[in-house]
Order: sequence, then C-alpha cells, then structure tokens
Amino acid sequence: MTSTTRATRTADTDVSALLIEARRELDSIANRGIVSAPRAVADALITLKELAPTLIPHARTLAAGLGDGERSELHELIKRTEARSNSRPRADLAYEHLLVLVSQLQELLRWLERAHGISCRRTQATAARRRSNQDSIRPQM
Repeated sequence: MTSTTRATRTADTDVSALLIEARRELDSIANRGIVSAPRAVADALITLKELAPTLIPHARTLAAGLGDGERSELHELIKRTEARSNSRPRADLAYEHLLVLVSQLQELLRWLERAHGISCRRTQATAARRRSNQDSIRPQM
C-alpha cells in the first residue's frame, strides 16, 4: 500500500529550525559585507524576497498573541517589511533598498527568536563575556 500523505520537510513544520536557518541566511548576507555591485545586490535581494514570505506568517501569528502596544509595533514592522520585499527598487536605489530590507528582516527575526526562546550566538557570546567581566571585577574574599 502506498501513502497518500505528502511528506513535509522539517523546516516547514519546525519553527525553531526555520528561524535558525533564516538567521544563518541573514547573517551570511550581512556578515560578508554587502557588496554594492549590481549583480551581488540583485542576488541578495532575490534571497531576501524569498525569505520574507516565510517569516511574515509566523510574525503575524506571534502578533496575534501580544498586547496592544507590542502588537501594533510588530504589525507596523510586518507591513513595512512586506511592502519593501514586494517592491521593485529603481536600479540606482537597489543597494539602499537591500540594506533596509536586511535591517527589517533582522528585526522581525529578533521578535520571532525572542518569542521562541532562541538567542543568536552573538547575544550568547555577549552575555558570557558580561558574566566573565562581572566575575573578574567582584572583590575576592
């Protein structure tokens, strides 16, 4: 007998895995130094425009469970991110468009990571450094 149930990828069902993969993708684009060469900008924009529709539904779900102030703030970020990811910038503004879209997606991802208890390595490293510094400045008894 054959199964009629469609196989789903783990990343489609596991939000944490999705967020970790999105963080890797965004960090990869942001950390390699966004080159302003037209082809590099176009490639990065394509990647980001594919990433946005993956994150936005999860952000909407998150917003539904927040208080009024936070919900409003997150909805505004979602609208701006969605509008930017759906727009086609003029060629001379593509680089700036890319920088803003990276920033918006990073902020959206931070909201989602906090909600799911995921902290990026940079935050973990900073917290560990802070603890280490506090330990070293405490008076020894």
